[in-house]
Amino acid sequence: MGKRSVPRYPGDEDKGGCCGCLCWCCCFLLLIVAALAGTAAYFFFVYKPKAPSYSVSNMSVSQFDFSSSDLTLYVKLTASVRAENPNDKVTIKYGEGSHTVVSYRGTPLCSGKLPAFFQGYKNVTVMDISMEGRHGFGSGLQQALEESEKAGDIPLDIFVSVPVELQLGSLDLRQVKVNVHCALVLDSISPKKKPNIKSATYQANVEF
Repeated sequence: MGKRSVPRYPGDEDKGGCCGCLCWCCCFLLLIVAALAGTAAYFFFVYKPKAPSYSVSNMSVSQFDFSSSDLTLYVKLTASVRAENPNDKVTIKYGEGSHTVVSYRGTPLCSGKLPAFFQGYKNVTVMDISMEGRHGFGSGLQQALEESEKAGDIPLDIFVSVPVELQLGSLDLRQVKVNVHCALVLDSISPKKKPNIKSATYQANVEF
């Protein structure tokens, strides 16, 4: 009995070539992913990067004027923000485009921005951030604020958003955006009295 030949159809060889090419592409991508993962693991193991920390160390209020004619509040204050870089091999570059907002019970009071600066290894930098603004402030909020002032417990929220770039020697790593929320309680917000910070809690996250 003779052998039967298996018919071959046009395109069979092309399909085999495409499958082989696809397999090589997948292997190449896996190698790239493995190399990147290995580089990241090496970086974290050798340099042990730590997240910077932030805190508000002082506040001063220069203007706090309520206008009954249009129910607006003009506020001008300065917050001293302490930024610490705990790393001994990684520096931090703070870029342009930062934004800071101070609010009372969800209503903005004033805004400003951080300066662009370079922070070296194991460095602590204290920045005086000037903020001002005029915003709508209804009579209900005014009454609540007056009661908080009398009680000596004024809750304020400070929101900071700033683009930062980690630097390893002369190598610029990826730029990210750091968002910090500081919930403060002051004993006063009057320009006639220096406010004291009674309590402060901080939350931070990073946008890649």
